[in-house]
Amino acid sequence: MNRLFIIGYLLMILIKPYCSFSECWDVYELSYFAESEIDGYMVLSFKDSVKCEPVVDAKVEFAKKIYKTDIKGYVKLPISYFESVLDATIPVIVSKNGYCDFRKDIEIQAGTIFDKKFLLSAILPAERARFILQWGQRPRDLDLHLVGKDFHISYRNMKRAEKKANLDRDDVDSFGPETITLNKIIKNNSYDVYVHNYSGESFINNEAEISVYNDNKLDKIIKLPNTNKRAVHILQIKNGMFYYKNNAIRCFPEKNLPRLNSPLQGGN
Repeated sequence: MNRLFIIGYLLMILIKPYCSFSECWDVYELSYFAESEIDGYMVLSFKDSVKCEPVVDAKVEFAKKIYKTDIKGYVKLPISYFESVLDATIPVIVSKNGYCDFRKDIEIQAGTIFDKKFLLSAILPAERARFILQWGQRPRDLDLHLVGKDFHISYRNMKRAEKKANLDRDDVDSFGPETITLNKIIKNNSYDVYVHNYSGESFINNEAEISVYNDNKLDKIIKLPNTNKRAVHILQIKNGMFYYKNNAIRCFPEKNLPRLNSPLQGGN
């Protein structure tokens, strides 16, 4: 079954060379991941969430074994392990000097891992927060939004609010990442994080997820809901506390937001 999936994936790449892929992981890397399974390895890739550069020499713990990422930020796991564990959930734990520790439970389904791409955050000052959005091939363009008292950070609004927040990365052709950093959490202020389905050619689904970093650690990984609505309210920060919502909403709540350059429209 693994080989059939790999062959199908490679055919998709060959038949549709016009497809756009993430800036972090291009078509050549994605095809390499699939080809490696034929050669007997499952490749996991680890990159910086802002620079999209490989994270080299990181310690990766998986299934009670320790690995080190190579010069490309890869870890090669023997495919034989996955063939003997058809369905399971196993944590990947990653540590590296200069980076926040990372942990994520990954699913093994039918003897393979579909989630092979991981983004790590460099260490942040204690008063900062960071939000990292990843998704699948569809929808083509999801937008990450951070709304504060007097700013609205996104690709189509302010990309940078001096000393307050900035859009670190934006991807418009599938997969992500989109990364926003809140430079200082002011306790008397409130902040809201949203995801908007800008391209709208397909529904938001739970391939999309946001990693939230707070207090210099990974606070939570949130899988978005499957929804035909055009936006999701991810969380609110109020009085320095994080309140996770992850609620699908029909349209972007413009009423109480700072002035927008281009209002967002609601979906069906």
